[in-house]
Amino acid sequence: MCGIIGRFQRSAGRRQDLTDDDLRRLAHRGPDGSGVYADAHVQFGHLRLAIIDLTEGGRQPMKFAGGRYVVTYNGEIYNYLELRSELEALGERLETRSDTEVLLAAYKAWGPACVRRFRGMFAFALWDTVGKTIFLARDRCGEKPLFFHRDRECITFASELKGLLPLLGAQPSLDSAVADMYLHYQYVPEPFTLLEGVHKLPAGHTLLVSLDDWDARPRRYWSVEDIAEPPGLPRDAAAALERIRAGVEDAVKMTLRSDVPVAVALSGGIDSGAIAAFAQKNSAEPMHAFCVGYPGRPPYDERAQARALAEALGMIVHEVEIPVESFVDFFPKLVRIMDEPIADPAAFGHYSVPKAAADLGIKVLLTGIGGDEVFWGYSWVTQTATTNQMLLKAPLLRSIAPRLVSSGTRSVIDRLANRMPEGVRQWMTMLRDIANDTGPADQLQFYSAAPDFNDAFRFKRGLYGPAMAAMSERNAFRPTAIGLREIDRVPAAVVRMLFDTWLVSNCLSLGDRVSMAVGVESRLPFLDVNLIELVMALRAKWPDHRAGQKAWLRRALKGVLPDEVLSRPKAGFQPPVQAWVSGVLDRYGGALREGILQKAGILDPRHLDQALRELPRQGWAGLFFAYKLLLLEMWHQQVVAA
Repeated sequence: MCGIIGRFQRSAGRRQDLTDDDLRRLAHRGPDGSGVYADAHVQFGHLRLAIIDLTEGGRQPMKFAGGRYVVTYNGEIYNYLELRSELEALGERLETRSDTEVLLAAYKAWGPACVRRFRGMFAFALWDTVGKTIFLARDRCGEKPLFFHRDRECITFASELKGLLPLLGAQPSLDSAVADMYLHYQYVPEPFTLLEGVHKLPAGHTLLVSLDDWDARPRRYWSVEDIAEPPGLPRDAAAALERIRAGVEDAVKMTLRSDVPVAVALSGGIDSGAIAAFAQKNSAEPMHAFCVGYPGRPPYDERAQARALAEALGMIVHEVEIPVESFVDFFPKLVRIMDEPIADPAAFGHYSVPKAAADLGIKVLLTGIGGDEVFWGYSWVTQTATTNQMLLKAPLLRSIAPRLVSSGTRSVIDRLANRMPEGVRQWMTMLRDIANDTGPADQLQFYSAAPDFNDAFRFKRGLYGPAMAAMSERNAFRPTAIGLREIDRVPAAVVRMLFDTWLVSNCLSLGDRVSMAVGVESRLPFLDVNLIELVMALRAKWPDHRAGQKAWLRRALKGVLPDEVLSRPKAGFQPPVQAWVSGVLDRYGGALREGILQKAGILDPRHLDQALRELPRQGWAGLFFAYKLLLLEMWHQQVVAA
């Protein structure tokens, strides 16, 4: 895990070497060393966090094949040992114990298709000095970030905006259309960024650019929606559950490969519990487990459950407690750490766990991120799959539902739904969601079931300034514009939209930034490609979105985790968000006055003072919208204008 930065210049005579200051901006991602490579066309920089092959043999940028290939690489290829054996059988000679050299040899042997063979997380830039091509690649789910900017003369890239922006010269303008998306989603959906001309290489994509094909576009090499059936797919439920259990354990074993100690971020839930159980089973020594809680141990504090499981597994437990005032005091620094505005109020809790690990000298932390996305962990997502299938079967529901569910009856439905039998509750919720849907009819319904997404339509109308005047109502739906699907393809398409939006741009972006800010590598076993492809192939054969929350995972882990863990309802990460957000707005809300959002025409100054007074009085919805505005403003101060 590292930080990467660089340029590819079209004209050989315009070389601009990277400076120590350029590298220093990403030093938090790689505190164990740095390196540079430069020739007439490229300048590569690398900040190293040493995890595999701690010797000088793992230094980057690394050359291979007599210097023909040069790479700056961030991530881990967990199956590097297997690939090394395969490459050596093909006649390649490898001199180090690093996965970086395996990556280079794989590119030499298989070209751009090498990424299809990698199990792991990665973002890299590889320069072919003979072919005069630069190859940018990102892992399938987007665990590792890669930002880039391209003009007619130069392609500039970096792991974070903080590293990229100073290389561009002029400060890019805010993109008002993407600001509108952010205020709906609470994060910036990729491949967009809030800055004009700056992009993210999307997850599961590569970009091969040459001097002769400067305008080449990113190409997708993997999608969670399009999975080929693997050989030997189980033919009955019992065998399928056994394969899932084995798949989870194999993924955990792969992520344990490290030359430094590995620990586990542990809550009281199934996902992190499964990782802890399999990690400790495959570790010769007691592992460290870190759990987070809050003063007074409120009902959502899961430290007791986490400690009970960890001690039963023979792990060493560390508790982290987070007072409200700590979040408010730390907020400006957290904004800079996140690199993009991500309005997930749980961000500080996610930061506190790797910080505690780093304080004990631990560099690798396994987390349960991805389990909810792979195994139907969110009830609104399963409901969305069911609703879309029903709309395809009965398209008239789209016109009937608004008549059955008026604005006056929606709150009544919400109150009654929880008291009804499961089948009735699903129907009531489905009708409400269809009636609430404001999305285009030529798209699958998705975020209409998420209240925060729809609340933005209500609040922004009285706040937007002249830069937003011509904004289309369809703008917010651009990240999910994948079109319609046949009925049996809907579940996979819903998973794809979840992966392409919430998972990569909220969960993975946040997890990467807060852990790398303290020099800790987060590893995510549930996003192992072999496990994902197994589950999606099984799902195509036996749809499971109506089987109950994480039904397959709960059944597969029978005997691995205690029954009380397997039967525990999903709690999620629940910090005291109301107090946190209120405290931040009280202390920093004045930053919105005369700020960049007004100057750029995104906010109308005539209504801002009233909005700052009124929004927090409108319950959580108004409070959260005000928080998103403030975070956007402070992000520009802390990251763009810094």
